[in-house]
Amino acid sequence: MKTILKSLFFPALLALASCSTPQMAVDNELQTAAPMPVKGRQGWMLNQTLSFGEFTTGKVKRGWLKSYDIPFIVRFSGAKEKLAYDISDGQGNTAEVFCMGKLREQDLPLFNQLFEVNLNWQDAFSGAISLNEGRQHYDFLITDLNQNNWFRPAEGFVRYGDGLIEIQPVDKLSNGKRALGMQSLGFQFVYRGEVVGAVETLNNGRVWLKDGLAPELRLVLGSVSAALLLRSELEAGKIDS
Repeated sequence: MKTILKSLFFPALLALASCSTPQMAVDNELQTAAPMPVKGRQGWMLNQTLSFGEFTTGKVKRGWLKSYDIPFIVRFSGAKEKLAYDISDGQGNTAEVFCMGKLREQDLPLFNQLFEVNLNWQDAFSGAISLNEGRQHYDFLITDLNQNNWFRPAEGFVRYGDGLIEIQPVDKLSNGKRALGMQSLGFQFVYRGEVVGAVETLNNGRVWLKDGLAPELRLVLGSVSAALLLRSELEAGKIDS
């Protein structure tokens, strides 16, 4: 009898789990883009690496271990939460990425000046992406990641010169319902009014990038996607639907 019950119970449990696993809704403009499952996000953080699609990171450094001649890095080396890694696209292109969170209070005025924003809180996650051996820099900023997405959703951007790529939170599930969690399910990237990519920070994570993007733009979006997946506060969890 026990054997019979086991044979009935475990398949039913697995089926229930697969049906109840929430998934982030993806914009219609990305429906033809193949989702790229993320490997390496869960588990042991020592010598951690991430990979998805054609992208692979080097070992993730929880802190900046050397000095860099990048204004962002020099100014905010005292941040409490720091990540650094390089990421390659399999086509010979590589970016160095430096991320930080949990700003010190004394860093806020300079931070606001750099990003041309006015932050009165410390819930900001930001970083710099270095391309072409340091000759080209992109900055990114996302605020309110730890806030309730009903009242003050996260928002952000990637900045390159005078241009911006918007980072918009996604709180809709694939079934069309709105998630009731405290944080967003992921983010989508909007460039010149068009959704060109998305990253799901739920569960193990997935990434979508629109077909036909320029290699540099694709690498930048992959770099920011990896940063959001690595951020320590964004952990897989149960989402009510």
